[in-house]
Amino acid sequence: MDAAELVQRLHEQRLTTMALADQITGDRWRDPVLPGGRTLHDLLAHLVAWDEWAYAVFDISRVRDELPAVLLNAPRDADAYDARHERRMRNLTRDDILGTLQAGHNQLLKGAMAAGGAAWAERRFPDLADALPPKGDAPAIAGEPPEGPSVGSILAGLLEHEAAHDRELMAVFGIEPHLERFGKPADEEPAGEE
Repeated sequence: MDAAELVQRLHEQRLTTMALADQITGDRWRDPVLPGGRTLHDLLAHLVAWDEWAYAVFDISRVRDELPAVLLNAPRDADAYDARHERRMRNLTRDDILGTLQAGHNQLLKGAMAAGGAAWAERRFPDLADALPPKGDAPAIAGEPPEGPSVGSILAGLLEHEAAHDRELMAVFGIEPHLERFGKPADEEPAGEE
């Protein structure tokens, strides 16, 4: 898939996640019904954490030759990384976590495209070559040592990772995404309805 298609699919996937999460309210938001005893809040905090990780990789690599150990260790010990971020975000409200999920996505894509010119998706991270495959519930990222994963392969890993979690949400909560709510003004009628 080319870079433009990847960006489009990432936008669509995040809209899907937002549309699914928006349907869960009240006590169900913090009910530990997802695999591993996770709540919806925990799962969304987990997605935000991996967006933040990728953004940090993209951003810091523009100014430093070597990535800091905390970024290298995250995919090696995803469970510890997730636990820290779930604790950090535990007190965020439903609206805060949804806002962070949306804003973080936009920041992630800007960071991804900030270096490399037209070939931004091909920029590679040799430091991450030996951090793969990830452990725990980290996004699967394809990389070829010694070149390491590319911006595009990291984004593709995040895309597939989020899609897998969305399938969990649909199965556990018995919901489907209603994207029309996020794509049209509230007073606009869907096509074909009168």
